[in-house]
Amino acid sequence: MRTDIRIVSPYRPFEPESPSHQTLGPFDWIAALRMLAASVRASCGCETVAITDVATALPVPAFRYPTQQSRLMLWILEVSLAYLQSDDFDRDTVFVSPDTLVLRDLRPYFGGDLTVLVRTPKKYHNRPVINAVQWWPVAAKDRLIGFYRTALARAQALPEHTIVWGADSESIRQLLEPIALGIHDRDGLQVSMREASTILISISTAIMRALDAGRPIPRLSVPIADFKGPLRKTYLAAYFEALSPSLVAS
Repeated sequence: MRTDIRIVSPYRPFEPESPSHQTLGPFDWIAALRMLAASVRASCGCETVAITDVATALPVPAFRYPTQQSRLMLWILEVSLAYLQSDDFDRDTVFVSPDTLVLRDLRPYFGGDLTVLVRTPKKYHNRPVINAVQWWPVAAKDRLIGFYRTALARAQALPEHTIVWGADSESIRQLLEPIALGIHDRDGLQVSMREASTILISISTAIMRALDAGRPIPRLSVPIADFKGPLRKTYLAAYFEALSPSLVAS
């Protein structure tokens, strides 16, 4: 196991607030964390650690921090900040949502003080930032702490409907404006903005149909497969099992 980088993934149980989470119903997030960790071992050769609160006991490797936020979107920012402030943040780290699988090495995407995924096509004008993956170099620890403190404070002041869904990415969007590909200075932080579709793709309807039919699935050309949305999440385990026997056994 290589120790030059680490993957962290946020999770603690929440009562569903958003329509998407209410539609999803029961979902095995622990299994998702385990599948993510296996995909990371196969693709990056490094550890995956859940980040959670002190009241949540998880049967997977986890860092636990005191948190106060009772809303999911705000808590994601809070627990991210807690990790960044902690002594656990002792190496370059990639933050990855638990409803994803890593298919290729994530080391090449560190840039500046922070790397984020953005969507530049016009149809995503209102929601250009995807907060499913971020790259945090340990050399930028102090600057990242300042950025996340501000992001959390902004998120807490957002309208109720945004706190229910999207506050974590909206507060970051406000701090990163104007959105533009490349590395840019944003209030003293060097931020690398990468086109999301070159790194993360949600599995397609065609892939879901192939899984239903037991047909082989193509390996995505990007490093991360995303399972956002109630329907896609139901295919996470089947997609994981279809990737390769060696991945399932890892």
